[in-house]
Amino acid sequence: MSATEPIKDVDKIRSMIEASKVSPTRNYCFVLLALHTGLRMKDLLQLKKKDVYEGDEIRTFLNLSLYPNSPIYINPQLKELIDRYVTSENLGMDDYVFQSKEAKEPISRQQASRIIKKVAKRHGIEGSINMHTLRKTYAYHAYRNGIAISLIQKRLHQRTIMTTKRYIGLDNLNPTGIKVDVRF
Repeated sequence: MSATEPIKDVDKIRSMIEASKVSPTRNYCFVLLALHTGLRMKDLLQLKKKDVYEGDEIRTFLNLSLYPNSPIYINPQLKELIDRYVTSENLGMDDYVFQSKEAKEPISRQQASRIIKKVAKRHGIEGSINMHTLRKTYAYHAYRNGIAISLIQKRLHQRTIMTTKRYIGLDNLNPTGIKVDVRF
């Protein structure tokens, strides 16, 4: 990869997911939550346990104030990973999910960037890897799995559909014919 591009190789993404099952560390949880939700770095870093949990259970949808019209789905696999990680860290409801080991503050943006690069390198993903790579990966695969580009645009907080298409590299794809065969 030269400039930041989505990770298109599903096997590499699955490799990261499999590794996180063995060791549900803060770093894997951070990367996988980013890949599965498309949240911005600042939003991930500000997540507290009370944003993720309702009582003793992980919420199925995160209702964050910055995403009022599109609650963020947490799939069962991700729920299990987060629960194992949060339980192992013994976090209180007001603790940041991605908390610094030295203080009761979230990890820094710089630390988050190092985490992303380290996890990616461990799984053979090279090149310019950063938070945008993870957001683009989320959006690219959401689109490839049939999610409307307008919904992806909302999730990413982008102004236009064309901006979203360029962001995830769809403007470079050759348009394929869509056979719409409506019969009455």
